[in-house]
Amino acid sequence: MRESFISEYLLDGEPDEDGRRLGDLFWGIFTTPVMVAIADLNIAGILADKRLTSAEIADAARTDPDSTLRLLRAGVTVGLLAADDDGRYALTRTGRGLRPDVSGFGAMAGFWQVPMAAALAGLADHVRDGRRVDPAAPGGFWDWLGEHPRGVAGFAGAMGYVTSRVLAGLAAIDYRPPDGGQRVVDVGGNRGTTLAWLLKAAPGTSGVLFDRPESLAAAPGFLAEQRVADRVELVGGSFLDQVPDGDLHVLSNVLHDWDDDRARQIVANCGRASRPGGWLVVIEADVPSVPEPSVGPLLDVAMMVTFGGRVRTREEHQALAEPAGYTLAREVPIPTTANQPPSWRALEFQRPA
Repeated sequence: MRESFISEYLLDGEPDEDGRRLGDLFWGIFTTPVMVAIADLNIAGILADKRLTSAEIADAARTDPDSTLRLLRAGVTVGLLAADDDGRYALTRTGRGLRPDVSGFGAMAGFWQVPMAAALAGLADHVRDGRRVDPAAPGGFWDWLGEHPRGVAGFAGAMGYVTSRVLAGLAAIDYRPPDGGQRVVDVGGNRGTTLAWLLKAAPGTSGVLFDRPESLAAAPGFLAEQRVADRVELVGGSFLDQVPDGDLHVLSNVLHDWDDDRARQIVANCGRASRPGGWLVVIEADVPSVPEPSVGPLLDVAMMVTFGGRVRTREEHQALAEPAGYTLAREVPIPTTANQPPSWRALEFQRPA
């Protein structure tokens, strides 16, 4: 985006670095939906390494030609696409990241845009009056998900992408789960991305994948692909009621969806199902105890308006775990981006033997 674009519409005079940053934040209202649409319509996948006209792209995407042209022009403006003098479009290096064969970023962007954007539009009202969201209430998020099959797929894709980044960070530091038993229970594990990784890291273990029945739909194929299906038992149910027993319970990117009362209930259910000396591993985004730039606080406000949940500090996680009989044994920072501070962490809790 050229600098005059910002100064013309937002600021008087030539913008400095702070002005350009302010402009980028404002224009995100417009640029994020363009990114999401290009990903959602698979335009990034259609282009791949090709250069195509807008008509060719519209034909491949089965979209309206005029609307497609207008979206493509906006894609050039935000730096995802480039256009040549012959009217052909190609992905830029930035736009390449939306290709489904390159990363899951496009799937994640699409899910967070809908229904997240509508919820975030009310952020000021949430802060103003401290309103609370109940995702389990009629008409709440989980009902919305059940009524939108594409939402289920988008949710699975988004969570799968985030989890893959976290697991890559764990692999980079050669993380090994606590050696406390043979039965690993992945609580709220969706298709089993985390569980498959853990079972590969500990070949002598078996696993239980526990989630809502509809959330387990993609699990058999994925676990077979990962060659661990014969070591995994699929169990459907609600972790707000109870969880299967095991030596090691894993809550990977689960607790941030829930308020303190329900999060405490989930942890307590893990504690009741834990064998003597059992472990609980909580993998979550990091909110620094002393405020500093981090992914966690941004996710925290998103959880506040969408789920009524929160992304917690280490101390807040300890407050959830201690009433269930768990003691914090180790905190493991997880790097998910090269040359940046860790954005996620694994907290290992243990119950008395």
